[in-house]
Amino acid sequence: MKPNLQDILDDIHAAERELQKYEKKYRVRSDSYYECFMAGLIEDAGNFDFQKWAGYCESKRDLEQLYRELVSTQKLARERSETLIADEVVAG
Repeated sequence: MKPNLQDILDDIHAAERELQKYEKKYRVRSDSYYECFMAGLIEDAGNFDFQKWAGYCESKRDLEQLYRELVSTQKLARERSETLIADEVVAG
C-alpha cells in the first residue's frame, strides 16, 4: 500500500518528537549533530543513543524527501487534470 500525505506527515512528526528528546538530552540541534556524526567527528562506539539519533535524522530526511516527491506528483497530476478539463478533453 502506498503511503498517503497524512501518514508521511505523522511519521515526520513522530521522528521530530524523538529528535527533540536527544536535542534536550545532549543540548545540540539534530542537524548539527548529524553533520558532525557523518563527518566522523563523533565517536559512537558503545553509545547507542548516538546511533539511534543518527537513524532518526536519516528517517526524517528520507520521509521529508518522500513527502516532497508525493506533493510534487500530486501537484503535477492536478495540473494535468486541470489542463485536460480546460482543453475540454474530459468533463469537469
